[in-house]
Amino acid sequence: MPNESLNDKVYQKIKTDIMHLILEPGVAVSVQKLADAYGSSRTPVREAVVRLQQEGLVIIYPQARTIVSPINTNRIYEECFIRKSLELAMVESFIKNCSTFIIDTLGSMNSIMHRAVERLSIAEFLATDNRFHRLLFETAGQYLACDFIESSNTHYDRLRYLSIKHRGFDSDDLAEHRAIVDAAGRRDGGNMREALAGHLREGKYQIRELQKAYPAYIM
Repeated sequence: MPNESLNDKVYQKIKTDIMHLILEPGVAVSVQKLADAYGSSRTPVREAVVRLQQEGLVIIYPQARTIVSPINTNRIYEECFIRKSLELAMVESFIKNCSTFIIDTLGSMNSIMHRAVERLSIAEFLATDNRFHRLLFETAGQYLACDFIESSNTHYDRLRYLSIKHRGFDSDDLAEHRAIVDAAGRRDGGNMREALAGHLREGKYQIRELQKAYPAYIM
C-alpha cells in the first residue's frame, strides 16, 4: 500500500509538470533523469512512465530514448470529438438528476474560475474548469465517460494551457460557463446543449496560430 501511494504521487507530479509544460513537449527524459529530478527511486518513475505512455504523454523508443510527446493536432481533433459527443449526450440525464445544490455548486465554481483569472492562475482555472465538467458528468451518472475523458484528453488539455499562456485568458470562457449554469438552472436542456456545444467548439484555441508560435511543441 505505501508503495502504491508513492507510485501515485510520483506519477501525479510528473504528469502535472507535463500538463503545465514544465516538462516541455519534445524534451528527452529518462527514468534516471526523472528519478533524480523528483527525488525518487527508479521503480516508481518507471511505472509512472508506462502510465504516461498509455495516456499519450510520453513516447518510448525502445533501447533508445523517451521523450515528452509533442502536442499532436490530429489527436486534439479526435479528443475534441469524443469529449463533445459524450458531453452533449449526457445533458438529458444531467437535467433529470440535477438539484438546486448542484446548480449552486456550479455557480460557486464559476466564481472560483473568475478569481483565478484575476490572479492569473492558469493551473487553478483549468483545474476548476475540469471539476465543473466532472460534476456535470457525475450528476448525469456518467462516471466512466468522465474518467475516460480525463485520462485521454492529454493533448487537448495541454493545448488549452498553452493557449492561455500565449494569448491570456479568454473572457468568453467565463461567459460560456455562466450560460451553461443559467440553462441548467432553468432545466433547459436545449439551451444547455447549445451552450456546451459553443464552449467545446474545435476552433476555439486557434491551433495554427499556436503551431506557428511554438513549432517545437505542436506537430
